Amino acid sequence: MAPAYLSFNPHVEGHFTQTDTPKVDVDLSKDPSLRNRWVLWEQITSDNSKGQNYSDATHKVASISTVKEFWKYWNHLPQPSELLQNKKFVREGEDQNGKPTESMIDAIMIFKEGIKPEWEDKLNSTGGHFPFTLKTSLGGGTVDEYWNNLVLGMIGSTIEPAEMITGIRLVDKLGARAPCIRIEVWFTKYADTENVDLLQKSVESCMLAKLDGTQSVCTWGKVERKKHS
Repeated sequence: MAPAYLSFNPHVEGHFTQTDTPKVDVDLSKDPSLRNRWVLWEQITSDNSKGQNYSDATHKVASISTVKEFWKYWNHLPQPSELLQNKKFVREGEDQNGKPTESMIDAIMIFKEGIKPEWEDKLNSTGGHFPFTLKTSLGGGTVDEYWNNLVLGMIGSTIEPAEMITGIRLVDKLGARAPCIRIEVWFTKYADTENVDLLQKSVESCMLAKLDGTQSVCTWGKVERKKHS
């Protein structure tokens, strides 16, 4: 039976597993380069981060330029559905005295190399983002599928116009008054309305793609466009 969701969380019913991977004639010794280099970022809240600037709370985790590099990191990153299972994204480390520390991760971000996940970045400052507010009632499988679809579509440059996308953010807002998980797709050239329209359609179509080739039903309603400047 085909998996119901593109989710890599084994605790989600209908999740994707390695046994679901189609058998194709591929030379696994090769490691294809991605069209763009990407950087994985985290936005961290720590005990001493009160009053900390946003830029000080964001940290680079890894650079990704090939298919194997992407999966090397992606296979060890938590899925959004884990937040719905009362878990938190946590970064473990050590303080200056070598004692173990834990920092809460508020957001996981992937941006093109050379572009910071900040509004003030040169390319982001002329752009905006599409925020998708995902309610907890959607369930882990759906939230994971939206997130995985978008990341794979962005990394694989199948969301068009691909050159407009600067990055993506997964934000834990479950502690807010209206608990949710938010996904933000960031882009440049906000004033280029025609291409922004095309990008939004492509983004939403990518999110709704099912593993069997069909499209699921939209659950987020009308999407606002947030301008960065």
